Amino acid sequence: MTAITSRRRLLIAGGAALVAALAASVIVVLTRGPADAPAGKLAAAPVAKPAPSSTAPVPPHHRRVRVPHETVAAAAPTRFSYRAPAWTIRANVCGMAYVRPLDPPGEQHHTVCWVQHGFGFAPGSAGRGTTYVLGHAWAEDPREVLNKISATAMREVLPKIAHHRHRTMSGVATYPVTHLDSDVITLRTSAGSLRYTVRSAYAVAKADAGSVTALMNQHTEHRVVIITCGELHGVDYDYNIIVNAFLTSSQALTSRT
Repeated sequence: MTAITSRRRLLIAGGAALVAALAASVIVVLTRGPADAPAGKLAAAPVAKPAPSSTAPVPPHHRRVRVPHETVAAAAPTRFSYRAPAWTIRANVCGMAYVRPLDPPGEQHHTVCWVQHGFGFAPGSAGRGTTYVLGHAWAEDPREVLNKISATAMREVLPKIAHHRHRTMSGVATYPVTHLDSDVITLRTSAGSLRYTVRSAYAVAKADAGSVTALMNQHTEHRVVIITCGELHGVDYDYNIIVNAFLTSSQALTSRT
């Protein structure tokens, strides 16, 4: 948990390790079968019906979710919003290449970026796969676009890190974040508006992030993943904050009044 004293070290030192791990992990993820699907995909997976004699309801996390939506074609996102109970983030969206390191370019206070090609998919109601959105959080600049997400997460996980209270995912220690649950992410595109609800979040050491199978599974449908860096109270930490959100509604551009 060493402080990082410059933006370049924050992005390059951590980012290079992250992307090198990503490159190695993609090969493994793409060859895995259904048994290795991440927990986040369970919400969209069909399950066996209970026996006729059983009156017990199917647990919510085993139900096949019917997403209420209008058809919105896959398209590049242009606007991003993140709504929490106490604050809201609004940002423009730029496209970024899948180039090492994953360093979101452009203006840092009102812009996030999505990976356009090679890793993930454009958002749309058809849900071909995951859309990866990256934005900066940096302790030295309180106006960085995703500082509020990062600070909320780190405030919760620092005691867990100190006391080694972690959850193992793919052999990697991760530190669950619950204070972001049920927050709402909206992506606007030229085709419409897509709303996602946060279902899980966690902190993970930057060097280990690419080894988390659930994170790397770009074929998880109806999902947006936010990736940012960990910061709190003027200190940058060598952790990534990962936020998983799933599509809950969508509105086509032509239907707006």
